Amino acid sequence: MSSQRFQDFARQNNALSRLTAEAGALLALDAAFQKLLPAELAGQCRAVRIRDEELVLFADNGMVGARLRMLGNSLLPALARQGYIAQRSRVRIAPQYHTVVQPKTLHIGAQGIAAIEQAAQTLDHPDLARALARLALHQKQRTQD
Repeated sequence: MSSQRFQDFARQNNALSRLTAEAGALLALDAAFQKLLPAELAGQCRAVRIRDEELVLFADNGMVGARLRMLGNSLLPALARQGYIAQRSRVRIAPQYHTVVQPKTLHIGAQGIAAIEQAAQTLDHPDLARALARLALHQKQRTQD
């Protein structure tokens, strides 16, 4: 669904329209906050909301949280000049777990592929034999590329 079609749909539904506007306002708050941060903190924390004159910040880890607590309220006047008024800040630790996908590096040589093919032909279990044959074929195709 394109962005334009979503916006047209959101305008037709009051609740969705309000939710979209709120989400946009929160993204704008975070963007303004990110611009004020030192380079080493930007992207490792987020401004989440302002409620009861309190700016709530989420940090990716304890070290970033400690740095934010030290910066603390010194960022609030700059945010206030941009229209985001808060009297104090609260830092919460919200770890971000990033899954690192390792590229496949398994390499089976020609002798290994031949042994897998031979094993596939001698097995009595048809599913296992089929799986081994597919593995051998896949490895042959990878070595040709």
